[in-house]
Amino acid sequence: MTLSDVQFDGNRYIVFDEGSREAGVFYASNYGNGELCGFGENFLAFQDGENYVIVNAGNGEEITRLYGSNVGTFKHANGRLVMFRDGGRLVVYEVGYSGVSEISSRYV
Repeated sequence: MTLSDVQFDGNRYIVFDEGSREAGVFYASNYGNGELCGFGENFLAFQDGENYVIVNAGNGEEITRLYGSNVGTFKHANGRLVMFRDGGRLVVYEVGYSGVSEISSRYV
């Protein structure tokens, strides 16, 4: 399933697939403070305080929790990738169903 949109409705996020059909509903409170940062092809990225929770958009399960002190500040998500700004570096991670892995970084 590829995500096309995510909409907030009070206390939940409604996920839409590539055909603009509702594909899932995720309650914000399940992911800390539940603030959506962005979404990729098949995942959602939530901010929970200074940390980030990457969630499988197909089943709502947490893929991983990234600590802001280790990864920096969320910048954006696209496809299978999520990017953070860590001090003077932009760091790109690839998101898989079993976790995330750093694939590149550059100084800015």
